[in-house]
Amino acid sequence: MDEKKPEATRLKDVKTQVFRDGLFTNFLSNEVWDLGMYFMEPGLTTIVFSMENEDDGTAEEWYGPIYEFYLIITGEFTVWYGHDAEKLRKKEGPNIVLLPGDVMSYVPGLKYIVQNTGNIPGTFFWGMSASPEGMVKKEIELIKTIE
Repeated sequence: MDEKKPEATRLKDVKTQVFRDGLFTNFLSNEVWDLGMYFMEPGLTTIVFSMENEDDGTAEEWYGPIYEFYLIITGEFTVWYGHDAEKLRKKEGPNIVLLPGDVMSYVPGLKYIVQNTGNIPGTFFWGMSASPEGMVKKEIELIKTIE
């Protein structure tokens, strides 16, 4: 059996991907997790993403019952959460405001939407647990990759 070795990902080697709700970088993707950075301009809002057990078709992205975290580097973000995608799009319901240094833990069973509610570009480091074996995520279309 081959022994696994630690590895480093260099920022210069990471590709930036452009989505309609921000710039995405993925530093690491393996059988356990995905790790990366996200950059959002003030006022930008993510799509609704779901971590519910089943895809009810109302969220733009569905990851299945996984865990995710954000470590806020710069900016201010507001996270709305619940089960009703339309209410989330209207930014109705419970929410949490995140500031630099805060860590947000996203738990399975809910839908979420995030907005950069600050007045400067915001950045967060994110990590996402792997989807259950055999599950196929539903994700929005990539606009372009910056090499």
